[in-house]
Amino acid sequence: MDFYINKGDEIELFKLLKAAGVCDYYSDIRHFIKDGLVNVNGETNKLKHTMIKIGDLVEYKEFKINIVESRPKGEQREERKKISEEYKPQSQRVQHGKLKSWRPKPIELENEMDNEINTVSQKLHEKLLYKKLTLSLAESCTGGMIQEIITANSGASEYFAGGVVSYSNQAKINILKVKSETIDKFGAVSKETAIEMVKGTAIIFGTDISASITGIAGPLGGTPEKPVGTIYLAASINNKIISRKLSLSGNRENIRKKSVLILFKLLLENI
Repeated sequence: MDFYINKGDEIELFKLLKAAGVCDYYSDIRHFIKDGLVNVNGETNKLKHTMIKIGDLVEYKEFKINIVESRPKGEQREERKKISEEYKPQSQRVQHGKLKSWRPKPIELENEMDNEINTVSQKLHEKLLYKKLTLSLAESCTGGMIQEIITANSGASEYFAGGVVSYSNQAKINILKVKSETIDKFGAVSKETAIEMVKGTAIIFGTDISASITGIAGPLGGTPEKPVGTIYLAASINNKIISRKLSLSGNRENIRKKSVLILFKLLLENI
């Protein structure tokens, strides 16, 4: 594939891969760059912000993207006409990169979500400190993300007692004392399991507030009854249990972050 840019222009590696149609999601692109699956000029490149210029060759799986200098519009029209007249199934697709028309909206949306998570977590932090309430957490599908965000706030030790990442069913049963019959009957992703997780957490840490989360973040694991994006939250606030079922969309990272944000809002609104 030839990807055309104007003379003197450059494009960041992760934006190039999106523009060339390699992948629809920036978060996925960042992951496979980080995993060393992208080559630039024959060498592995793990930096998403690497600037790609005319003459470079970018490779990912079956994609080979040659960065070519754009020609005058008249020449481009003649080229498109020639391609149209001589099109063959095995012909390479030609992509023109109009860099100035680019607005990386998915990245902007992700940044907005990150900012909202930080804002809401800070409000929760301040409210817990003000009310002198203590907090504990049990996480499954978020894998410790909630605890990482909570402890990023200086002074969190005043209220945050601790948490459990009970990713496997056995961890839920052995550590949080979720009944095996509950998981067998309702599944690990269920209202009943989330409630038993939060009760177990409250007993372990003895806090005023406990919260739990279990779900299917994808891209695998979904079923017709419980598709990817099915999340259950539960909170125990001064011995009162609140639970929520969520049906979220997006990729794995989006679903996990949305879950965290909604849990923070749930706690903030009810304490």
